[in-house]
Amino acid sequence: MSKLICKRCILDSDIPGIKINEESGLCQFCEKYEPLSSEDKKKYLAIMGDLLKEKSGEGDYDVIFALSGGKDSSYGLYKLKKEYPFLKILAVQFDNAFISETAIANAKKMCEIVGCDYFKLTMEEEALYDAFRKAAISTNAYSKFARYRASDICNTCISIIKQKLIEQAIIRKAPFIVFAFTSGQSPTPIIDLQVNFIKWSRDLFEKQLQNIGVEDKDEAFLIKDEIIKSIDKDKTPTILHPMCLWDYNEDKIIETLADLGWIAPKISDSNSTNCLLNSFACHNHIKKYDIHPYAFDIAGLVRSGDMTQEEGLEKLNKELSEPLIEMAAKKLDLEME
Repeated sequence: MSKLICKRCILDSDIPGIKINEESGLCQFCEKYEPLSSEDKKKYLAIMGDLLKEKSGEGDYDVIFALSGGKDSSYGLYKLKKEYPFLKILAVQFDNAFISETAIANAKKMCEIVGCDYFKLTMEEEALYDAFRKAAISTNAYSKFARYRASDICNTCISIIKQKLIEQAIIRKAPFIVFAFTSGQSPTPIIDLQVNFIKWSRDLFEKQLQNIGVEDKDEAFLIKDEIIKSIDKDKTPTILHPMCLWDYNEDKIIETLADLGWIAPKISDSNSTNCLLNSFACHNHIKKYDIHPYAFDIAGLVRSGDMTQEEGLEKLNKELSEPLIEMAAKKLDLEME
């Protein structure tokens, strides 16, 4: 049977688990998809604005912002401060030992432009290499749903970031954590973190680390137990995803950033403008599961109308960078197949 591509997004019948309805021509996700209407987005933005005003000034910072230095997070920081100039923001950039120098420079520059504090979160390189190496050689460490959304390496890296941003928010009594996730990455704009959920997410990630062979006894990657014990149950942080409510156009975002002095990194990777590990992570995931780890994110952007199907297919099918794959494999001391 020849490959069928969903009429609305970019998912196809060759991807494990994807079924295309021959009558409608749609994948199972597009058949059930109900986009946020413009009215819904306005409603969420109004709620978000009220929350930010109501809780600003409660802690050392109002917002802990996940800043990679890539295009989406750089634009997200700029837009957030432009929309809500009263916010006191701490931008946290996680140095995963594969972040580009340009991304670090871009992150610092964006913090200067918007007038917020910058914090570079660093960890022992060998511990990160070990975790990413073990993620690469593992299979089925993460749930099937997680494997569709990101590579095993990226799931490990993103989970570390989330754990440590929640930790920072608790320590600094910041009421909000903001990620620059698009509608393809997170369609839920507002997530209240309750104490039980924070504990559950920590325990789940600890098990996932153990699944890949990592014992994080020093809690370098996990939210520290003592921090969880210190949580005021009436003042747990809220995660916000404003990017899934704002209009998203990749070309316009890059144009806006270029005008501000943001420099496009010379990385031959259509899915990352900050991480030198990403091409290897994609290569590794495709080899293991025959799934491109960005397929669902791109499909979400196409489905929501933020990207055309043609643009999505071009992005998905762009060849991965061999030099970046080889560089990462060498650093991780892994043999290339």
